[in-house]
Amino acid sequence: MRKSRLGKSGIGLGDEEASLSAYHDTDLFPHTSAWCSSRMDFIAILLAVSLVVWFWVPLAKLFTLASEDEHFSHILLVPILAFYLLFMNRAAILTSRRESPVVGLLVMASGAVCYWFAAGQHWTQDRLAVEMLAFIVTCWGLFLFSFGGRSFRNTLFPLMILIFMIPLPTIFLDAVIGFLQRSSADTVDMLFSTLGIHTVREEFTFELSNFIIFIEGECSGIRSFFALIITSLVAGYWCLESWWARAALVAVVLPLAIIKNAFRIIGLTLLANNLDPAFLIDSVLHRNSGIPLFIMSLAIIFSLTCLLRQLERRFKRNLEA
Repeated sequence: MRKSRLGKSGIGLGDEEASLSAYHDTDLFPHTSAWCSSRMDFIAILLAVSLVVWFWVPLAKLFTLASEDEHFSHILLVPILAFYLLFMNRAAILTSRRESPVVGLLVMASGAVCYWFAAGQHWTQDRLAVEMLAFIVTCWGLFLFSFGGRSFRNTLFPLMILIFMIPLPTIFLDAVIGFLQRSSADTVDMLFSTLGIHTVREEFTFELSNFIIFIEGECSGIRSFFALIITSLVAGYWCLESWWARAALVAVVLPLAIIKNAFRIIGLTLLANNLDPAFLIDSVLHRNSGIPLFIMSLAIIFSLTCLLRQLERRFKRNLEA
């Protein structure tokens, strides 16, 4: 029986030819994959440019609204925050990248339909809200197209934070302002009673010994409320792991914002009633008194975050024990 000729590595001639063929085949696939990936990247860039051009007018109107209306000043920081969080998670995005062009195009199409419905309305703040919802949904579709569902799940929070770019429709904005306005008035009334200061209240009007104040919608503290909500969400995302700790951190924002605003109203009212009405009408303190109280609120959120983190660790140790 003839022995097969062996190469230096001990592989037969037939096996060697098969291995060479397999080598060339495996060498071909990376080039093909790279070519397909580069083509998908090029298409994604074209879609991104087209997206910005398509939504250029709503984005410009949103920038104008956020610059002129203090109720929406937080909108200017939302895309910067989302981009920063995505940049910090770039390793998770790239390592789990699996393009999903079909799903991405379907989501983008749903955003286009949403934008089409908004186009039939007269220009209002409500129409802008629908257009920005369409823009964000289309951005989600573009992300799915480029990086896939797994990367989408890994970066769900930065993508969901974009929702705060949507200006609240008028009916919802008025409802939130009304709730904060009434809650602040109730808290002010309670604090006046606690401090032993006699007042005569009628709805949002408080009559003191030398001064009468009216808590307007601008005094509801809605701007700091939105800022504190976003801050608590980001703090929970960065520092906490369990859903209950994150929920507790966000839940504390509403009473914190109301109490902070009530203290501001009481401080300015007492200064105006006992010293000079200008403190409540037009003064540097009136315009900027919310800044130190907002910083104190941030300190409270930071302290509560540290406390919740310690509770998480203790709870985890008890489960492992």
